[in-house]
Amino acid sequence: MAADAPIDSDVDADSDADPEAAAEPTGRRERKKRRTRDDLIRQAARLFAANGFDETTTEDIAEAADLSQRTFFRHFSSKEAVLYGDMDELRLRVRKALMDRPTGEPPILAVRHAIMTLADNYESERDHRFLQAKLAAAYPSVSAYSRAVVQAEWERELIAALSERLGVDSMLDPRPEIVAGAAMSALRVSIRRWTSSGGRENLLDLVGEAFDALADLSALAAPSDSDSDT
Repeated sequence: MAADAPIDSDVDADSDADPEAAAEPTGRRERKKRRTRDDLIRQAARLFAANGFDETTTEDIAEAADLSQRTFFRHFSSKEAVLYGDMDELRLRVRKALMDRPTGEPPILAVRHAIMTLADNYESERDHRFLQAKLAAAYPSVSAYSRAVVQAEWERELIAALSERLGVDSMLDPRPEIVAGAAMSALRVSIRRWTSSGGRENLLDLVGEAFDALADLSALAAPSDSDSDT
C-alpha cells in the first residue's frame, strides 16, 4: 500500500476533472462536496471496522470512494480526521442547544440537557459512535486525536457558550472552563464505560449517571464530622 502522505493541492479535484465546475452555483458545489465528504466518512468507517485503523491507508479510503487520494486530502487532513468527520455538526448542535436553555438554569444542568439533545443521533449512528470509541481505546493515535482535537474543540465551544450565558470573560472568571472541563470528563467516563460494556449499555443513561455524579461533587468539599471535631 502507498504511504499516507498529503498531496498538495490548491484546486478542488472536481474542478480539475470538470472545467465547468467553477461556474456551478455555490449551492450545487456545496452539495457535491457534502456528498463526497459523507462518502469518504462512510467508506473509511467500513474499512476501519473490517481491517483495522493502522491497517487502512488514506489511499484505500479514496479508492473505496472512487476518488483520488488528492481529493481525500481536500476534505480531510488525516485518517483520524475522517473518522471524526461528522463531529463538527454535533458540536455546533450542542452549542445551539446550550444557548437555547433557560437563562437561569444552573450551568452544569444546562450543559447536561444540551448534550442529551444528541440522543437521536447516538441512536441512529450507534455503530459509528461505537466504532469511534472502540478505535480510540485501541489505537494511541486515535486516542490522542480525540483528546487533542475533537474534545478540545468541544470544550472550547462549551467555554464560549457558558461565558456568553453567564456574561463573563472566561480569562477572568474560571467557572466556564471548570464547568466545560467537568462536562467533558463526564462524557469521557460515559463513553469509556459504554465501550467496556461492548455497547450493550445505553450511552445516554451513562451520561446521565455521570452528570448526577457531578452534581454530588459538592458534598466532597463539605467538612466531615471528624474534621469539625478537630
